[in-house]
Amino acid sequence: MDNLTQLNTLRAFVLGLMPAAVSHKDDSIVLDALRYNDIRHVCQAIRHTQSDDEYFQHLTLRFGGNSEQSVYRFALSETMRISLDLYSLYLAVRLIRCQLDVYRPATIHSVVVPLQSETVSSPQGQQFLREIYRQHSAAMAHIIPCIQLIHSLPPVPALTQQLHWLRAQSDRLWFELNTPSEHLVYTRAFHPDAIKVSQPLTSEASRDGLEPIAAFTREQQIDFIAGRVGTRQDLHHYRSLGASYYFGYIRDIPSTVREMPLRLVASNN
Repeated sequence: MDNLTQLNTLRAFVLGLMPAAVSHKDDSIVLDALRYNDIRHVCQAIRHTQSDDEYFQHLTLRFGGNSEQSVYRFALSETMRISLDLYSLYLAVRLIRCQLDVYRPATIHSVVVPLQSETVSSPQGQQFLREIYRQHSAAMAHIIPCIQLIHSLPPVPALTQQLHWLRAQSDRLWFELNTPSEHLVYTRAFHPDAIKVSQPLTSEASRDGLEPIAAFTREQQIDFIAGRVGTRQDLHHYRSLGASYYFGYIRDIPSTVREMPLRLVASNN
């Protein structure tokens, strides 16, 4: 891997992975969207459950006329999903570097970047993370990796080793789980700062599954983050369980970062 000191080198590295990632129809759809600049970098405020004050920014990639569709709704190959995760991390570094040029560091809301466990344990992900922490430490101090343990885990020794390394590098580390989660106890070894749940509460089972997570966060004295909160009833339910922060359409539509054009097609700029 080339030295990734410059943002355009970071960008070129990730974009270079994407054509090789195409293995079926949905990969091709996403790659075409990338080529036609139809994928946008959007952020959504993460707010305190009691005060509604914004504390963090949640980053994701969207497409469509109003940037309303998540790229992860497609059945993407693992390599394409890894590439998109790394691109999200690059975009977060770019966003924070722009904000550091304008604002005092203490006033910047840290950016939460979801990363699948497969991304963290992959050779490309490991190399990219090591280089980005080494070369962009000032920006990474304002970026919170949120490791998604929502599928079966990759080979555990490789993932565990990388997560211990990531914990040592990161000022803050979050994990995202679905309910019911078989991976909750696994997170204990990495001393997470928060556990995030980001799924609709559409059934009694999904609501009941929150209780072990809420109990775990209380036991560990860490934050419980509620994602995709769509109704006042859901927000009330999360509050009753002790959730510290929330985000969702109930309060904020994810907004494209307009102060800095973020294009997914390679250029010389």
